[in-house]
Amino acid sequence: MLSYPESEWSAPQVGFAGNETVEYAKARDEVYSRRFGDAHQVFHEMPPLIPHIDVMEYSRNENDGSFRILVTSGMSDLAMAVPAKAEAPRRVELIFYCSEPKREYAETLRLLGRFPHDQKTWIGPGHTILNGNPPAPLWDSAKLDTFLFLPTLIREDRDLQDELILGGDGVQFLWVVPITTPECNLKLAEGTNALLDLFTKNRHPHIFDPNRPSYV
Repeated sequence: MLSYPESEWSAPQVGFAGNETVEYAKARDEVYSRRFGDAHQVFHEMPPLIPHIDVMEYSRNENDGSFRILVTSGMSDLAMAVPAKAEAPRRVELIFYCSEPKREYAETLRLLGRFPHDQKTWIGPGHTILNGNPPAPLWDSAKLDTFLFLPTLIREDRDLQDELILGGDGVQFLWVVPITTPECNLKLAEGTNALLDLFTKNRHPHIFDPNRPSYV
């Protein structure tokens, strides 16, 4: 696990990105519209930062009701600093499923989306980011205090990289999954698959539940 002390964090880059990002935004809008329909609302990023990351809100219906989807738009304007030997996407956007959209969810997604660019690093499937050091419970949860990134398990959202190509790179959705410290410790000790086995055993919901118990 890499540690980034707050005193060593780089500030966001202020300014306006290159002209190619205008075309990237158009390409994302077209793909998102085909996949999700019309956005209910957009959580705009107001300061001129690079990259500029908005958060889009969509809805989707299931047999037992509807839920909301929050998707970043702009994180993929820049490629992440992925090591040459790492088999991971260089461009990603974040996706999060919830029953009720809240501004704090969108603001957190934006911060997570900015992290790899501001710190000149990368995030990929199986990576985790603590909510502070020591980690503090996030949002309305008593136990969930860490973010896990996974390829989305929702079939309709898995193959974005085949449809959205920016700068020669396929863009992948990373599903943001809040987990507990014991679950994170299990992942660090035994690998991501050990945690995924627990997700399967406990029928982990894709829709965020702040009150779910820890599986460890």
